[in-house]
Amino acid sequence: PGKFKTPWDWTLSSLRALGQRELKTTQGAPLLNQLGQPVWRPGSPAGYDDIAASWAAPEALVRRVELAQRFAAQAGNSIDPRDLAPRLLPGDALGEGTARALARAESASTALALLLVSPDFLRR
Repeated sequence: PGKFKTPWDWTLSSLRALGQRELKTTQGAPLLNQLGQPVWRPGSPAGYDDIAASWAAPEALVRRVELAQRFAAQAGNSIDPRDLAPRLLPGDALGEGTARALARAESASTALALLLVSPDFLRR
């Protein structure tokens, strides 16, 4: 598996997946703060960590789930996650477990949120 996405990587890839090409400057900093990667304030002079342990803690994942639900709610029913998943995760990048979870989701919005926080999408 690839590296775990930092909050910056995950936010941008999620928004791109949803077809958003711009993010208002007033939205970016609060999103990254919520995800634990405050803009211009890395925890050390070396910059932000690039290891999974820094970004994959349970609390950090809960924050991503909350944001994924918000992103999915904003998208509404305009995106079919079952069609989007193979385009975002081509070939064998879309795991069987993720595909099964998307198929079983009770709504398109729930499936979209699940896709954005799936183990397959959380890695680059």
